[in-house]
Amino acid sequence: MRLYEIPKDSIIECEVSDGSKYLQFYHVDGSYSYCVSEKGALCHLYAMTELVHIKDNRYKLKKQD
Repeated sequence: MRLYEIPKDSIIECEVSDGSKYLQFYHVDGSYSYCVSEKGALCHLYAMTELVHIKDNRYKLKKQD
């Protein structure tokens, strides 16, 4: 599943450089997205980022081989 396919306000569980444990996804804006970490830092993930569905509105980044 790609980032642009998930619903607005979904949670992406990942380690963020500000110490957060997740990002909240808001929308795709061109090739990148508008996300905010649990501590309020702005993050722009690539719209084609691959994700794995965990449950409900929660996802995690797909591990690259």
